[in-house]
Amino acid sequence: MHHSALYRLPQPLINAMETFAPTVHYLTGEVIHVRGEHKPGLSIVKSGTVRVGNYGKDGRYCMTRLLHAGETFGEFTLFATLPRTHNAEAASNSEVIQLDKTLFDVFCKEHPELTAWMLRSLAVKLHDSLEMLDDVRRLPLHVRAAKTLLSLARQSNMTRVIIKQNELSDVLGVTVLSAHQSLKKLTSIGLITIGYGYIDIVSLETIETWTEEQASITAV
Repeated sequence: MHHSALYRLPQPLINAMETFAPTVHYLTGEVIHVRGEHKPGLSIVKSGTVRVGNYGKDGRYCMTRLLHAGETFGEFTLFATLPRTHNAEAASNSEVIQLDKTLFDVFCKEHPELTAWMLRSLAVKLHDSLEMLDDVRRLPLHVRAAKTLLSLARQSNMTRVIIKQNELSDVLGVTVLSAHQSLKKLTSIGLITIGYGYIDIVSLETIETWTEEQASITAV
């Protein structure tokens, strides 16, 4: 199974869930859950987009990820009974399939392939998170930006990454100006082109080779 496939639930499982669990409709900006909630459950983005992040004491929002159709969240609440680590809000009008703990357990008995997929998916997400932590410590910002865009492109299987520069700055944890300057560097190198609300990667193979060279460690 390709790395990117482990970010999005297989469509047959989504189809089965639609007849098994409720689909909740959220308007843009509506809260799905807040940091600290303990209620366990699995959420699957059926349509639209969901942003996951946290608010600082100063009210500034820092987005961690923008989730698209097929992506899941809430796994830690099920497997480790941990509280929610982030706020989840609808970034656009969205539909989210919601399985509480009881429904999840029953569904997994009927569809054990879900548990197997989730374990592989969590392993991939943990791997990517460790890579990201290493990048923050070692790499200049424009290389981190390139790796982030490459990761997002892989997850969507598209060379066009639908993301605004302020959203990218949140993901990178830097100012919008810093993110903009990094994108300008990547544009001047010929790795990307920038549009309104999106960034096009000229060649996945080229940007992958370039980021591996810049990382100065053995590729995995």
